[in-house]
Amino acid sequence: MKRFFMAGALALCWPFSVQAGGVALILGVEEYAKLDAVEGASRVLETGAALEEMGFLVLAGENLTSEEMRAQLSGSFDQIQREDPARVVIVLSGHFAHAPSGTWLMAADSSDAGLALADGQGLRLGLVAEIAARASETAVLWLAPSVASEALGPGLVAGLPEQLGLPENVAVLHGPVEQIVQGLRASLRPGTTLASIARANRALIGAGALPERVAFLPDGFTPGARADQRAWQIALEADTEAGFQAYLAAFPNGQNAQAARSALDRIRNAPDRIEEALFLTREERRAIQRDLVTLGYDTRGVDGIFGPGTRGAISGWQAVNDLEDTSFLTRDQIFLLAAQAADRAAEIEAEERAQREAEERADREFWALTGAAGDEPGLRSYLERYPQGIFAGLARDRLEQIAQAQAAETRDRDLAAWRRARARDTVAGYEAYIRNWPDGEFVANAQARIDQRQPVAVPPQQDMAPSAPGTDLQARAREEALGLTHSTRLLIERRLVRLGFDPGPVDGVFDAQARAAIAQAQGFFDLTPTGYVDQHLLTMLVSNLFGEFLR
Repeated sequence: MKRFFMAGALALCWPFSVQAGGVALILGVEEYAKLDAVEGASRVLETGAALEEMGFLVLAGENLTSEEMRAQLSGSFDQIQREDPARVVIVLSGHFAHAPSGTWLMAADSSDAGLALADGQGLRLGLVAEIAARASETAVLWLAPSVASEALGPGLVAGLPEQLGLPENVAVLHGPVEQIVQGLRASLRPGTTLASIARANRALIGAGALPERVAFLPDGFTPGARADQRAWQIALEADTEAGFQAYLAAFPNGQNAQAARSALDRIRNAPDRIEEALFLTREERRAIQRDLVTLGYDTRGVDGIFGPGTRGAISGWQAVNDLEDTSFLTRDQIFLLAAQAADRAAEIEAEERAQREAEERADREFWALTGAAGDEPGLRSYLERYPQGIFAGLARDRLEQIAQAQAAETRDRDLAAWRRARARDTVAGYEAYIRNWPDGEFVANAQARIDQRQPVAVPPQQDMAPSAPGTDLQARAREEALGLTHSTRLLIERRLVRLGFDPGPVDGVFDAQARAAIAQAQGFFDLTPTGYVDQHLLTMLVSNLFGEFLR
């Protein structure tokens, strides 16, 4: 819970006693531990400075417990006893409760215990009034009760009673916090009566000693000039519209009233206020930033927020255009900026169009010198300079066509070399093919032919009948080593059918008929007819060479 205490030091440093003003006690309870908060109740403490300026010794506290409030009241009583002041002002704000036996300002630690504990949890208003009544001339209670209805327990009613029953020389004004603050400040203007304040403000209810002709502070009251000067210094330090308005509200005819009005005119006509009055939307601010960027000024982003970057850009633009460098814009300046940006945008568009036309001409001219001829060096030279050029797609298509033609030519030469080797059908011829075409399409076939013509050492076989299809153990082992899958066996049978050999049902099963067809194919390819598939036959059947034999 926030608390603070104030005591006016003016009585110690001014050349006159506290009696020049009086004694004031200000208590505001806004935050309650067990009851609802009272919004704005602590605003009454704002009056402390004004009272001090008028020579009052001020004791004040915010959100005090019942014990702390009684301590502050005791301090006020001691000051009154010692100083015998002409005036006593007491300002109370928060939850009030009443019963036939009295009225209380409830402390911050109070609860809804009810009447039985009211004296222990609150400050009795009758006691406060008795202490205030010790003023030699005028005593005023300013009361700002909570508007909300708070349940305070058995025997207590929230708020103030219709009749407060206070001493005869005590005046009471009560109402909303804002009106209490305004009314108290008005009472500190020399020559102002409490009755006139009650009449002028219908939100305030006055009772008790409210004289019609006797001012609370008489005309020519000395601390008033000091308060005027102090208020003026505060306004100057703030240098804001609210500050000068507050001064004029307190001292409409003060010594510095004309200066305050001049200051208000200056603030209201300040560049930032003029721009603020335009109520620019976020998108309008972005448009201004885009215009500045178009004219070459760095706003550090186009986000609709006028930060240091945008303000600096505006200052630069104003300086170039011989305008007052304020970094804020007027409506006419916004229109001028937009017109200049539109002209510059048109210039930029024309420049970009001219540049594009020049680049296109250079592109076409280079194409005419290089790629238009259609040869590979020219096409590659064009793409190197203009990879995204006008003719880039055409150049790549033509290069693809050239590559395909070159591949076809290489394929034809490879095939022709293979046909020559096949026609010779010698180891030397096949070796010459492999040497001249190490990456050729028929290298595997040529090597197979060479291997077939090399002498093979066959281990002697004892007690074995001559080899026949399906009985050659070595051929069978070679086939098994290939690990032929079912799909591969199906492919072999289909190729046998295309060659004109009948393997029987094309089912991936190498039965006797299939073995016979395999042996026939081996003879067709000049391989040893074993009836078992080996690597050489498999290569001949599945390679492109198979197509050559069918031609």
